[in-house]
Amino acid sequence: MWPTEQEWRATVPQRLRRVLDRWQLTPGRPIDGGSVSHVLDVTTADGRSAVLKLSFPHREAEHEAAALRRWDGHGAVRLLDVDPDDPFVLLLERCVPGVRLVDRDDLPAAERLTIAATLLTGLWDRGGTSEPSGSSSPSSPSGPFERVADVTAEWADLVEERARRFAPGFDEGLVRRAAELLRVLPGSARRYVVVHGDANPGNVLAAERSPWLVIDPKPMIGDPAYDLSPLVVQVDDPFRHGDPARVLGERLALLADVTGEPTDRIAAWCTARLVEAAPWSVSRGAPGDGADTMARAALTDRLAG
Repeated sequence: MWPTEQEWRATVPQRLRRVLDRWQLTPGRPIDGGSVSHVLDVTTADGRSAVLKLSFPHREAEHEAAALRRWDGHGAVRLLDVDPDDPFVLLLERCVPGVRLVDRDDLPAAERLTIAATLLTGLWDRGGTSEPSGSSSPSSPSGPFERVADVTAEWADLVEERARRFAPGFDEGLVRRAAELLRVLPGSARRYVVVHGDANPGNVLAAERSPWLVIDPKPMIGDPAYDLSPLVVQVDDPFRHGDPARVLGERLALLADVTGEPTDRIAAWCTARLVEAAPWSVSRGAPGDGADTMARAALTDRLAG
Protein backbone atom coordinates (compact mmCIF):
# COMPACT_ATOMS: atom_id res chain seq x y z
CA MET A 1 0.00 0.00 0.00
CA TRP A 2 1.22 3.46 -0.88
CA PRO A 3 1.22 6.12 1.88
CA THR A 4 -1.09 9.09 1.67
CA GLU A 5 0.52 12.35 0.62
CA GLN A 6 -0.04 13.73 4.13
CA GLU A 7 1.65 10.71 5.70
CA TRP A 8 4.60 11.01 3.35
CA ARG A 9 5.06 14.75 3.85
CA ALA A 10 5.30 14.18 7.60
CA THR A 11 8.34 11.95 6.99
CA VAL A 12 10.16 14.30 4.58
CA PRO A 13 12.28 16.16 7.19
CA GLN A 14 13.57 12.90 8.64
CA ARG A 15 14.24 11.42 5.19
CA LEU A 16 15.99 14.59 4.14
CA ARG A 17 18.30 14.66 7.16
CA ARG A 18 19.20 11.01 6.66
CA VAL A 19 20.08 11.29 2.99
CA LEU A 20 21.98 14.58 3.37
CA ASP A 21 24.14 12.85 5.97
CA ARG A 22 24.50 9.62 3.96
CA TRP A 23 25.71 11.37 0.82
CA GLN A 24 27.47 14.25 2.64
CA LEU A 25 25.43 16.86 0.82
CA THR A 26 25.20 20.55 1.59
CA PRO A 27 21.58 21.69 1.08
CA GLY A 28 20.73 24.73 -0.99
CA ARG A 29 17.48 26.34 -2.04
CA PRO A 30 14.31 24.36 -2.78
CA ILE A 31 13.41 23.98 -6.45
CA ASP A 32 9.81 24.66 -7.34
CA GLY A 33 7.78 22.80 -9.92
CA GLY A 34 7.11 19.33 -8.56
CA SER A 35 3.55 18.81 -7.34
CA VAL A 36 4.28 15.60 -5.41
CA SER A 37 8.00 15.77 -4.68
CA HIS A 38 10.46 17.64 -2.50
CA VAL A 39 13.36 18.90 -4.66
CA LEU A 40 16.32 21.03 -3.68
CA ASP A 41 19.66 22.17 -4.98
CA VAL A 42 22.58 20.52 -3.18
CA THR A 43 26.36 20.52 -3.30
CA THR A 44 28.18 17.19 -3.15
CA ALA A 45 31.18 16.45 -0.96
CA ASP A 46 33.50 17.08 -3.92
CA GLY A 47 31.90 20.45 -4.67
CA ARG A 48 29.61 19.55 -7.57
CA SER A 49 26.16 21.07 -7.93
CA ALA A 50 23.39 18.45 -8.00
CA VAL A 51 19.69 18.01 -7.35
CA LEU A 52 18.19 15.96 -4.54
CA LYS A 53 14.71 14.67 -5.30
CA LEU A 54 12.43 13.02 -2.75
CA SER A 55 9.38 11.79 -4.61
CA PHE A 56 6.05 10.95 -3.07
CA PRO A 57 5.96 7.14 -3.36
CA HIS A 58 3.44 6.23 -6.02
CA ARG A 59 3.04 3.84 -8.89
CA GLU A 60 4.05 6.15 -11.73
CA ALA A 61 7.33 7.21 -10.09
CA GLU A 62 8.39 3.75 -8.93
CA HIS A 63 10.86 3.11 -11.77
CA GLU A 64 12.12 6.59 -12.55
CA ALA A 65 15.64 5.62 -11.49
CA ALA A 66 15.61 2.53 -13.72
CA ALA A 67 14.72 4.63 -16.77
CA LEU A 68 17.35 7.27 -16.05
CA ARG A 69 19.95 4.57 -15.50
CA ARG A 70 19.02 2.97 -18.84
CA TRP A 71 19.26 6.28 -20.73
CA ASP A 72 22.56 7.10 -18.97
CA GLY A 73 22.43 10.82 -19.62
CA HIS A 74 21.75 10.51 -23.34
CA GLY A 75 18.95 13.05 -23.78
CA ALA A 76 17.91 12.81 -20.14
CA VAL A 77 19.19 14.17 -16.87
CA ARG A 78 21.90 11.88 -15.48
CA LEU A 79 21.20 9.75 -12.42
CA LEU A 80 24.04 10.15 -9.90
CA ASP A 81 22.80 7.92 -7.08
CA VAL A 82 19.76 6.23 -5.55
CA ASP A 83 19.15 5.80 -1.84
CA PRO A 84 19.48 2.02 -1.27
CA ASP A 85 16.80 2.21 1.42
CA ASP A 86 14.34 4.32 -0.58
CA PRO A 87 14.08 4.10 -4.40
CA PHE A 88 12.09 7.35 -4.43
CA VAL A 89 15.13 9.35 -3.24
CA LEU A 90 17.36 10.29 -6.16
CA LEU A 91 20.52 12.34 -6.59
CA LEU A 92 20.46 13.90 -10.04
CA GLU A 93 22.51 16.00 -12.38
CA ARG A 94 21.74 19.73 -12.07
CA CYS A 95 20.43 21.34 -15.26
CA VAL A 96 21.80 24.85 -15.67
CA PRO A 97 20.21 27.26 -16.52
CA GLY A 98 17.24 24.88 -16.13
CA VAL A 99 14.72 26.94 -18.09
CA ARG A 100 11.71 24.82 -19.06
CA LEU A 101 10.96 24.39 -22.74
CA VAL A 102 7.32 25.34 -22.10
CA ASP A 103 8.51 28.74 -20.86
CA ARG A 104 10.54 29.58 -23.97
CA ASP A 105 7.90 31.74 -25.56
CA ASP A 106 10.61 33.32 -27.71
CA LEU A 107 10.90 30.05 -29.64
CA PRO A 108 8.25 29.16 -32.24
CA ALA A 109 6.02 26.26 -31.24
CA ALA A 110 7.33 24.24 -34.19
CA GLU A 111 10.90 24.60 -32.91
CA ARG A 112 9.90 23.55 -29.41
CA LEU A 113 8.07 20.54 -30.80
CA THR A 114 11.11 19.55 -32.83
CA ILE A 115 13.41 19.84 -29.81
CA ALA A 116 11.21 17.67 -27.61
CA ALA A 117 10.40 15.09 -30.29
CA THR A 118 14.07 14.71 -31.19
CA LEU A 119 14.92 14.07 -27.54
CA LEU A 120 12.17 11.46 -27.29
CA THR A 121 13.28 9.56 -30.39
CA GLY A 122 16.75 9.36 -28.86
CA LEU A 123 15.36 7.98 -25.60
CA TRP A 124 13.25 5.43 -27.44
CA ASP A 125 16.25 4.19 -29.40
CA ARG A 126 18.50 4.17 -26.34
CA GLY A 127 16.00 2.15 -24.32
CA GLY A 128 15.79 -0.65 -26.88
CA THR A 129 12.98 -1.56 -29.25
CA SER A 130 11.12 -4.70 -30.16
CA GLU A 131 8.32 -5.91 -32.38
CA PRO A 132 4.91 -5.95 -30.67
CA SER A 133 4.89 -9.74 -30.81
CA GLY A 134 7.89 -9.71 -28.51
CA SER A 135 11.56 -10.42 -29.01
CA SER A 136 14.41 -11.87 -27.01
CA SER A 137 17.06 -9.87 -28.85
CA PRO A 138 19.49 -7.73 -26.82
CA SER A 139 17.85 -4.58 -28.21
CA SER A 140 14.42 -5.45 -26.82
CA PRO A 141 13.19 -3.25 -23.96
CA SER A 142 13.05 -4.99 -20.63
CA GLY A 143 13.26 -4.16 -16.97
CA PRO A 144 10.79 -3.49 -14.18
CA PHE A 145 8.50 -1.22 -16.20
CA GLU A 146 4.77 -1.58 -16.54
CA ARG A 147 3.21 -1.99 -19.97
CA VAL A 148 1.34 0.90 -21.56
CA ALA A 149 -1.33 -1.60 -22.59
CA ASP A 150 -2.03 -2.65 -19.01
CA VAL A 151 -2.19 0.92 -17.72
CA THR A 152 -4.44 2.25 -20.47
CA ALA A 153 -6.78 -0.74 -20.17
CA GLU A 154 -7.33 0.34 -16.57
CA TRP A 155 -7.89 3.91 -17.76
CA ALA A 156 -10.51 2.71 -20.24
CA ASP A 157 -12.58 1.25 -17.41
CA LEU A 158 -12.08 4.37 -15.32
CA VAL A 159 -13.10 6.81 -18.05
CA GLU A 160 -16.33 4.91 -18.63
CA GLU A 161 -17.09 4.73 -14.91
CA ARG A 162 -16.26 8.39 -14.25
CA ALA A 163 -18.26 9.57 -17.25
CA ARG A 164 -21.31 7.65 -15.94
CA ARG A 165 -20.92 8.92 -12.40
CA PHE A 166 -19.72 12.48 -12.83
CA ALA A 167 -20.38 13.55 -16.43
CA PRO A 168 -23.48 11.85 -17.85
CA GLY A 169 -23.93 14.75 -20.26
CA PHE A 170 -20.65 14.06 -22.07
CA ASP A 171 -20.81 12.79 -25.65
CA GLU A 172 -21.35 9.06 -25.09
CA GLY A 173 -20.01 8.15 -28.51
CA LEU A 174 -16.77 10.02 -27.91
CA VAL A 175 -16.37 8.43 -24.48
CA ARG A 176 -16.87 4.97 -26.01
CA ARG A 177 -14.43 5.75 -28.80
CA ALA A 178 -11.76 6.94 -26.36
CA ALA A 179 -12.21 3.89 -24.15
CA GLU A 180 -11.84 1.63 -27.18
CA LEU A 181 -8.71 3.50 -28.27
CA LEU A 182 -7.21 3.09 -24.81
CA ARG A 183 -7.81 -0.65 -25.09
CA VAL A 184 -6.68 -1.28 -28.67
CA LEU A 185 -4.06 1.36 -29.57
CA PRO A 186 -1.22 -0.19 -27.55
CA GLY A 187 -1.67 -3.57 -29.24
CA SER A 188 -1.50 -2.11 -32.75
CA ALA A 189 1.85 -0.38 -32.27
CA ARG A 190 4.54 -1.13 -34.83
CA ARG A 191 7.19 -1.36 -32.11
CA TYR A 192 7.56 -1.21 -28.35
CA VAL A 193 9.98 1.10 -26.56
CA VAL A 194 10.61 2.48 -23.08
CA VAL A 195 8.43 5.58 -23.17
CA HIS A 196 9.05 8.63 -21.02
CA GLY A 197 5.45 8.55 -19.84
CA ASP A 198 5.08 12.25 -19.01
CA ALA A 199 6.67 13.97 -22.00
CA ASN A 200 5.20 17.42 -21.57
CA PRO A 201 7.33 20.49 -22.40
CA GLY A 202 7.60 21.36 -18.72
CA ASN A 203 9.77 18.26 -18.34
CA VAL A 204 12.38 19.45 -20.84
CA LEU A 205 15.07 21.71 -19.34
CA ALA A 206 17.87 23.79 -20.82
CA ALA A 207 21.26 22.48 -19.74
CA GLU A 208 24.98 22.97 -20.29
CA ARG A 209 26.10 19.41 -21.05
CA SER A 210 23.46 19.21 -23.74
CA PRO A 211 21.21 22.04 -24.97
CA TRP A 212 18.12 20.27 -23.61
CA LEU A 213 17.51 17.30 -21.30
CA VAL A 214 14.33 15.58 -20.16
CA ILE A 215 13.47 15.03 -16.51
CA ASP A 216 10.81 13.29 -14.40
CA PRO A 217 10.04 10.17 -16.43
CA LYS A 218 7.11 7.93 -15.58
CA PRO A 219 8.40 5.06 -17.69
CA MET A 220 6.50 2.20 -19.26
CA ILE A 221 7.05 -0.17 -22.17
CA GLY A 222 4.84 0.28 -25.19
CA ASP A 223 3.81 2.40 -28.15
CA PRO A 224 6.13 5.40 -28.68
CA ALA A 225 3.25 7.49 -30.05
CA TYR A 226 1.80 7.44 -26.51
CA ASP A 227 4.48 9.98 -25.54
CA LEU A 228 3.56 12.62 -28.11
CA SER A 229 0.08 13.88 -27.24
CA PRO A 230 1.18 16.19 -24.36
CA LEU A 231 3.53 17.98 -26.74
CA VAL A 232 0.77 18.59 -29.28
CA VAL A 233 -1.44 20.45 -26.81
CA GLN A 234 1.08 21.96 -24.37
CA VAL A 235 3.90 23.66 -26.30
CA ASP A 236 1.27 26.34 -26.51
CA ASP A 237 -2.50 26.05 -26.60
CA PRO A 238 -3.48 25.18 -30.20
CA PHE A 239 -7.14 25.67 -29.37
CA ARG A 240 -6.54 29.40 -28.72
CA HIS A 241 -5.44 29.95 -32.31
CA GLY A 242 -7.85 31.27 -34.91
CA ASP A 243 -7.80 27.99 -36.84
CA PRO A 244 -7.03 25.25 -34.31
CA ALA A 245 -7.63 22.43 -36.80
CA ARG A 246 -4.91 23.82 -39.07
CA VAL A 247 -2.50 24.30 -36.16
CA LEU A 248 -3.12 20.78 -34.89
CA GLY A 249 -2.71 19.33 -38.36
CA GLU A 250 0.64 21.07 -38.79
CA ARG A 251 1.85 19.86 -35.41
CA LEU A 252 0.82 16.28 -36.09
CA ALA A 253 2.61 16.36 -39.44
CA LEU A 254 5.76 17.80 -37.86
CA LEU A 255 5.84 15.18 -35.11
CA ALA A 256 5.24 12.42 -37.64
CA ASP A 257 8.15 13.71 -39.72
CA VAL A 258 10.54 13.86 -36.74
CA THR A 259 9.54 10.58 -35.08
CA GLY A 260 8.28 8.40 -37.93
CA GLU A 261 5.01 7.78 -36.09
CA PRO A 262 1.82 8.11 -38.21
CA THR A 263 -0.14 11.33 -37.86
CA ASP A 264 -3.46 9.53 -37.36
CA ARG A 265 -1.95 7.45 -34.58
CA ILE A 266 -0.62 10.51 -32.75
CA ALA A 267 -4.04 12.17 -33.12
CA ALA A 268 -5.77 9.06 -31.80
CA TRP A 269 -3.62 9.11 -28.67
CA CYS A 270 -4.50 12.81 -28.25
CA THR A 271 -8.19 11.91 -28.35
CA ALA A 272 -7.83 9.01 -25.94
CA ARG A 273 -5.80 10.94 -23.39
CA LEU A 274 -7.91 14.09 -23.55
CA VAL A 275 -11.14 12.16 -23.01
CA GLU A 276 -9.51 10.22 -20.17
CA ALA A 277 -8.69 13.54 -18.48
CA ALA A 278 -12.12 15.14 -18.98
CA PRO A 279 -14.30 13.17 -16.51
CA TRP A 280 -11.36 13.12 -14.09
CA SER A 281 -11.51 16.94 -14.06
CA VAL A 282 -15.23 16.84 -13.38
CA SER A 283 -14.69 14.35 -10.56
CA ARG A 284 -12.26 16.84 -9.00
CA GLY A 285 -14.81 19.66 -9.06
CA ALA A 286 -13.85 21.33 -12.35
CA PRO A 287 -16.78 20.71 -14.71
CA GLY A 288 -15.81 23.62 -16.96
CA ASP A 289 -12.34 22.17 -17.52
CA GLY A 290 -13.88 18.78 -18.28
CA ALA A 291 -16.28 20.18 -20.86
CA ASP A 292 -13.50 22.20 -22.49
CA THR A 293 -11.28 19.13 -22.68
CA MET A 294 -14.06 17.12 -24.32
CA ALA A 295 -14.45 19.82 -26.98
CA ARG A 296 -10.74 19.61 -27.68
CA ALA A 297 -10.92 15.83 -27.90
CA ALA A 298 -13.72 16.08 -30.45
CA LEU A 299 -11.45 18.11 -32.72
CA THR A 300 -8.44 15.79 -32.40
CA ASP A 301 -10.77 12.86 -33.06
CA ARG A 302 -11.76 14.36 -36.41
CA LEU A 303 -8.09 14.64 -37.31
CA ALA A 304 -7.52 11.04 -36.26
CA GLY A 305 -10.04 9.93 -38.90
